[in-house]
Amino acid sequence: MNPEIDNILLEYMIPMRDGVKLYTLVQLPGPEGNFPTIIKRNPYADVTPEMERFRTENTHGYAIVYQECRGTGRSEGDCIPYINEHNDGLDTLDWIRKQDFYNGELFLEGASYLSSVHFSYLKTNQPDIKAACLMVQDSERYNIIYRNGFFKPGLHGNWAVNMYKKKKFRKKNFALETFRTLPLKGFTEKVYGERAEFLEEEISHPDPADPFWKSIEGGSDYSGAIHESNVPVLLTTGFYDIYTDGIFDIWNTLPEARRKDCAMIVSPYDHGWSGYDREGMPVFPNAKISEVCPDYVYLWFDHFRTGTPLEFIKRGEIVYYPMFNGPWQHEKFLSKGSKTVRFYPDQTGKLAASQGEKGEITYLYNPYAPAGFKGSGCYTFGGMQYQDPPNSRYDIISFLSAPFEKDSLLKGKSSLDLHVKSTAPDTCFYVRLSIVREDGTLTLRDDIDSLCRTNPDYQPGKTAVLHFDFTEHCCEVRKGEQIRLDVSSSCVPHFLVHTNRKGPMSEQTGADTAYNTICTGDSVLTLYFDELC
Repeated sequence: MNPEIDNILLEYMIPMRDGVKLYTLVQLPGPEGNFPTIIKRNPYADVTPEMERFRTENTHGYAIVYQECRGTGRSEGDCIPYINEHNDGLDTLDWIRKQDFYNGELFLEGASYLSSVHFSYLKTNQPDIKAACLMVQDSERYNIIYRNGFFKPGLHGNWAVNMYKKKKFRKKNFALETFRTLPLKGFTEKVYGERAEFLEEEISHPDPADPFWKSIEGGSDYSGAIHESNVPVLLTTGFYDIYTDGIFDIWNTLPEARRKDCAMIVSPYDHGWSGYDREGMPVFPNAKISEVCPDYVYLWFDHFRTGTPLEFIKRGEIVYYPMFNGPWQHEKFLSKGSKTVRFYPDQTGKLAASQGEKGEITYLYNPYAPAGFKGSGCYTFGGMQYQDPPNSRYDIISFLSAPFEKDSLLKGKSSLDLHVKSTAPDTCFYVRLSIVREDGTLTLRDDIDSLCRTNPDYQPGKTAVLHFDFTEHCCEVRKGEQIRLDVSSSCVPHFLVHTNRKGPMSEQTGADTAYNTICTGDSVLTLYFDELC
């Protein structure tokens, strides 16, 4: 913090098109002049502003328009996540254009939901938006709320319940276990005393092909925001971010002409992006962006304003930090390792190097006593954490590889073809991939799916194949370390518990126990490695 900085602070209540007024703080780097302007819109505002921090913040010559989203902080109206951000954002841009401090150049900045507010109008391609830094957020609403048809209570559900009309409902009849109510449909009336259509719609559309996801309520304004925009965007994520999969998908599917004006940073951390604060967790040297490029946002904006050269960030490339094998690396894509290694789960609990005889491992899955796991791969909160011992419950089946004979770099997308069957007409299989190190077992990736999502005519007792694609990763596996695969049928609180009944999960009125079976011999885990000297 520079004690010589003394920003000019101006406070406004800006009217939106429907008359609702939003609290807006403007920081000016000087009393006179026209300035390039950065827009930040925040739904997590405190009632009392940190004026001293704003006054002494080094804005690098930019004016900053900081606004508290509708229904939050000092702004008027009701907070209904996502719904009003498109219009409120465009109205705020129009207000800025009329101000004396504005020089004709707009820049967008935000992380997580603070990025979503900009995604909402990004593809309108406002001509004075020159660049954007949109961090740790996916633009596809379905991905934020679901994974393969499974609602995410521990991620979106808990957040959405607490954000909905947050100033009106400061107290509510809610705990995370509320999402295990049967039937879940209609649960908002018990939570708020009124029906929250926003939440009821979200839990009612588990299929990504449902027309709901093409509607305004389902996020159509946000969908494809990067692809359909001409604004140069810097994306960021972490290998354990809650939106890693979606952000990689955005990058991987960008047309070449679009990608050349964008860039992406991938840290080894989670949604917080600044290291792990849990005791005993790995510390990666020079892996925090604050250590290697503390002014990356301003550098990105200055590059498009004044031609300031980029060094750590490179247009058209990702820069990522291989876990346990830094430093940072640059590539156009995070490609697969050059060597394919296949492991076969067998009846003895091994991930064998060659395919063995066919067999079966059966366990009881009871939806009323679901299994939980520590942390998460990259779909929900928790990030990389040390895991419980293998086979820690009767309904968690663990498989271990032999110790690695040399140092290797796990790189790119891995996959698992899991042959399974069940006594139920539909059920769930949850899989978790981990690395077994001397100091403990750490999460790598996880995924979840149901039998009927890809096998809609499934009949109890029949064998089916579930294919899991694990999100990109890059992690060193050292000599003597092992790969571990856990298979179960639930993962609370991260994913909605499957009832073992067929049909929409939000409409289930009860649950049944089932015997679920892993078919060994045919199941195969495919990983990709680069050999290390």
